[in-house]
Formats: sequence, structure tokens, C-alpha cells
Amino acid sequence: MKIVWLSANKLGYELLKEALSLDCVNVNSVITLSKDAKTVMYDKINPKLWHKFNIKVIEINKINDEIKIIKKLKPDIIIMCGWRQIISSEILKIPKYFIGFHPTLLPVGRGPAPIINSILNGFKESGLTMFHVTDGLDNGDIIGQEPFLIEENDHSSQVYEKVIFAGKKLIKKYLPLLIKEKAPRIKQDETKATVFKKPILSDNEINLDTDVETVFRKIKALSKPYNGAYLKIGNNKLKIWRAEKE
Repeated sequence: MKIVWLSANKLGYELLKEALSLDCVNVNSVITLSKDAKTVMYDKINPKLWHKFNIKVIEINKINDEIKIIKKLKPDIIIMCGWRQIISSEILKIPKYFIGFHPTLLPVGRGPAPIINSILNGFKESGLTMFHVTDGLDNGDIIGQEPFLIEENDHSSQVYEKVIFAGKKLIKKYLPLLIKEKAPRIKQDETKATVFKKPILSDNEINLDTDVETVFRKIKALSKPYNGAYLKIGNNKLKIWRAEKE
């Protein structure tokens, strides 16, 4: 099966390396964001890095403006991991399988900023879900999930590394099955679905009138690769990247 890889971040880059290590995988091309794209990827990588794989690389600004290009590629599978633009229904229908990854154990934690929100909400366990992308909000059928623990002192960068490790395991286990059209396809339990709210920039400010646990979670959740939690002192901001609770 012909695979098109859709990604603009470190997660997608690392999972592509894993996919290319499998004999049965034929990644035809990579679609990524150009350096001029307005979409913000906190964990973005230089578009030039994709070229090291000796695969055709297509740099774009907006995915939904490139329907003709994607149709011309004739993908059987599109693998999306690390993409912040909404995909139109027309593009979703192009391949036989349109596959995505979401850093929670769906149907829990649908929606934006899953790593940030998982830490803010005090999750002790999370994971990565490999699933069929639909035009709904992270509600497509599940192929597989890989859980991991979020330790008390884990910051976003550490959770992100766990997401990458989980993603490599999912790719290795389920991509060959998907190519053979033997991968599981499990409906999500809508009675257990929860949706995260979209963070706004003002959420990054630390309010010292709140309890220690809330402040601690905010610092961990918003640490790199994100923008950082901060204290506002006069006209200045003091960013706090790491913290430990005793």
C-alpha cells in the first residue's frame, strides 16, 4: 500500500523513522508545513530534515488548499501525526485509511492540547491512541492504544518522550496489520468520552492565591516545548520552566 506521511513535528519525524525500519512499509511522500506557514507547531522541526529520508517532500501552508496534490499522490493510507490544521471531509475521503494519533487514551481527553491538559487535570495515567480520523472530534474507531504513567514530577517534555516511545510501539505493532487490512477497528464508548478545553494565553499566568498543587501542575504542563507558565511582576513576566514539590 502507498503511504503518505502528514506531519510537521518531532512526533511525526520519530514515528516515520520507526515506520521506515519495517520491511513492509512503502512511504511514498511526506507532506509537511513550509517555513512560511502560519500554523504554530510548538515542537516543530526544520522542514529540511524530512529530506534526509530520500522520500519526496511536499511543503505546504494549508492542507485544505492542496486537494489536487493529494489526489495526484493516490495514497492508500495517510498517516497523520503532528498536525494542527483541520482536515476537510474531501481530503479524508481520498485514501482508503486516514490514520491519526492522539496523546490520550480515547475517548477520554478528546480535543486540544492533550499533553498540557492531561497534566493540568492531574492524570496519573495516559497514553497514545492510534485511530481512524473522521470529521468529528477525535471520535474515530480505535486501532490500538499504548498506555503510560505520568509521574508526579513529569513535565511536558518528559510526557512527550513517553508519547514518542508509545507511538513507536504502535507503529511497529499495527502499521503492518493495517497494510494487510487486518488491523483492529474498535468503536469508541461515547458514554466515557470527555473533551478538553482549548487553552488561552492568559491561562499561562500563575495565580499565587491558588493552591500549591494547581501552581505545580501549571508549571509542569506549560513547560517546554510550550510557552511556559509565568508570574507577572509589574510590566515584566518571570517564566518558570521547572518545579518540584516537596
